[in-house]
Amino acid sequence: MQKRFLLEIYGGLLGIIILLGFGFANLPQENLRVSFLDVGQGDAILIQTPQQQRILVDAGPVGNILTPLGEELGFFEKKINLVIITHPDADHIAGFAEVLRRYEVENILLTGIVGESTWYQDLLQQIAQQKIHTIIADAKTDFDFGGGVIVDTLYPLENLAGKKVADTNATSITTRITFGKTSLLLTGDLDIAGEKDLLATGVNLSADVLKLGHHGSHTSNSEEWLAAVNPEIAVVSAGKDNQFGHPHADVIERLKGKKILSTMEIGNIDLVSDGNTWVNVN
Repeated sequence: MQKRFLLEIYGGLLGIIILLGFGFANLPQENLRVSFLDVGQGDAILIQTPQQQRILVDAGPVGNILTPLGEELGFFEKKINLVIITHPDADHIAGFAEVLRRYEVENILLTGIVGESTWYQDLLQQIAQQKIHTIIADAKTDFDFGGGVIVDTLYPLENLAGKKVADTNATSITTRITFGKTSLLLTGDLDIAGEKDLLATGVNLSADVLKLGHHGSHTSNSEEWLAAVNPEIAVVSAGKDNQFGHPHADVIERLKGKKILSTMEIGNIDLVSDGNTWVNVN
């Protein structure tokens, strides 16, 4: 009796491990999946392409990334093809130390600006020790992930490697991702000045899905910017009852009539595109 009971337990555990290994959220081959991970007050976005390429944009604060990331990738998946470090603030990069210890990262896109925080210095050291291929971002840096998925770097406009800046938010890597007729705009913590710089270039900023800049702060997400992007869906990545009041009421008012999704209310936000439309699969 006891032996049978133990066999049933082991069988159940094996079944759970197999499910985790394959992952509930693995993509059908024809779809693009974007997951805004619930990491509290911070940013972390996982993109899974039709060709089974994986892109991780930021990793949130320390201690919050591995569980939601594992839920999306499955227990046995260990490879990330591209990591994008939008800028060196702790609520965007502190989780990367855990990511680099657990996952095999092929490429890292960053600005290369000078950052003095311990989190940033330790991260750069870890990248160097693992000899991960690094790419410095500018407006000419684009990636073709196959299957019709293009990651177009819009900002910063020029190479900032080795430069000291007063406000790291103002250097945030901004990317526009297209798949078929659908598009997604990720802005890190880009501020209104950066938004104006991009607007002045005349580059195509329209996107069906917009990750609101700086967690929905009023120091980002200007009226002109939101009008140019004209998203159908706006995503807020922020912690519940955060001390900053994100997202700001003014920004929410500017988005009247748009669909707003928030990690503080939903947890992980999973959007899937078939190249024509986005579906929220939460």
